[in-house]
Amino acid sequence: MKTSAHKIPFKETHLLSQTAKDYLYEPEKLSQFIAGEPSQENFGKSIENRTEINRKVLVEELLKQNKNSHPASLTNIELLQNKNTFTVTTGHQICLFTGPLYSLYKIISTIKLTDKLKANFPEKNFVPVFWMATEDHDFEEINHLFLGEEKLTWNSNQKGPVGRFSTEDMTDFLEELNLANQSDLTRVLSSYYRTSKNLAEAHNGVIDHLFGEYGIVILDADSKELKREMIPVFAQELTERKSEKIVLKQSEELEALGYKQQVTPREINLFYQKDGLRERMVLENNTYKVLNTEFTFTKKEVLVELENHPERFSPNVVMRPMYQEKILPNIGYIGGPGELAYWLQLKSAFDNYNLDFPLLILRNSALLIPSNIVRKMSKLPFELPQYFSETDSLIKNFVEDNTNIDLEPEIAEIEKIFKLTKEKVGEIDFTLEKTVIAELKRAQNSMEKIHKKTLKAEKNNHSVAIERIKKIRKSFFPLGTFQERKSNVLEFYEEDLIKKIHCNLIPLEDNLTLIELN
Repeated sequence: MKTSAHKIPFKETHLLSQTAKDYLYEPEKLSQFIAGEPSQENFGKSIENRTEINRKVLVEELLKQNKNSHPASLTNIELLQNKNTFTVTTGHQICLFTGPLYSLYKIISTIKLTDKLKANFPEKNFVPVFWMATEDHDFEEINHLFLGEEKLTWNSNQKGPVGRFSTEDMTDFLEELNLANQSDLTRVLSSYYRTSKNLAEAHNGVIDHLFGEYGIVILDADSKELKREMIPVFAQELTERKSEKIVLKQSEELEALGYKQQVTPREINLFYQKDGLRERMVLENNTYKVLNTEFTFTKKEVLVELENHPERFSPNVVMRPMYQEKILPNIGYIGGPGELAYWLQLKSAFDNYNLDFPLLILRNSALLIPSNIVRKMSKLPFELPQYFSETDSLIKNFVEDNTNIDLEPEIAEIEKIFKLTKEKVGEIDFTLEKTVIAELKRAQNSMEKIHKKTLKAEKNNHSVAIERIKKIRKSFFPLGTFQERKSNVLEFYEEDLIKKIHCNLIPLEDNLTLIELN
């Protein structure tokens, strides 16, 4: 698909954290915390050394969860029965209508990387997997979306894992959204929320609608059968409780190199979820307790509960990646800068549980530029990377470059006069030199005030251009946050938008992709 797109090296945007920059450009600094950088050679090693998983259980569960999915996705699920099929995975919270744009970029990055791997290793198969974070219980993180500067919120009193939330009380939210954005996409995606029994099912439908034709396989890990595969690991976590010390030690090693700790491990890195609750498990006086509840277990009882009801045990941010690698034939995980940073804390914990650690890949990043913004940019003299400077700096540079008044010669002449004056009065009384210096300073301040007033007047003369700069920056950074981290796809949707993004994102690329819209 032909579309106008531009590439800017990440180094010129100032958008990446130091950790992400080092991972991209100096991975040797982080070599002890990763399985290797994502090169063809290392993908080959990961394929060769990948521990086998229970494919029968995985495929049966995926077919059950995705029975209404696109045929391309169902084909990929069937491929997972074969030992020569591997996955590349990304994951995200089940935000409303996909949430921020970067959630789409993660999925497309995953799809494109599996295509690239198939081209490089044609005798193997590679399946893109989207891991829905259905067990998260922080509803406030996912109960809203932004359209421009307007925040639309789903208000609900439900508790527990958000994937289990009924969508019956979404009516008011959906009506408000459909009034705010009347696109065909809003109408179609709304139908999934209106007809699904819970949020997990609705989100599955939304993702399949947008990406099913590319073969994305959607996984809901809130599953008794899948968690049964984790019983040995969960049991070890409950009884031996080694993860906390291991992760803390690795985190301290990262901090010694100047990297910030992203996640805090717990003594037990599991939640207990049942009947609308999801609360941390703790061990107090040899008794396992579920915080903020009356649930308690002896060691024997908690292991029996795990054996009979593995679905009631939910991994936290430390244990979730291990769950992923236990049930999937996974060779790579695609995440954003923050995700990669917390994965760097985990390799030793993976080693402790004899689990394969995947290659880590930084997701692609993009900026969608509507046609009206493109037109405004065409009337300004800036290069694309300059728009990643602060708004005030851009305005100042524009005004200074386009002002007709240069006071530097006058200021130089004044300084010259005061210098001569200082020399003359100094011959009469050297103490008068201080007076001359003070008066020079006063004159310089006066000229600075005149300069500022001149710039202010010039700003008024360039008000149209300044307004363009502000609108461009607002499009790039709505509410002061980079577009992909705030804006929703509904705001930009046009026919073939997903295809446009898919066409222009290149796996393993260290560029920001700017995509012009119609």
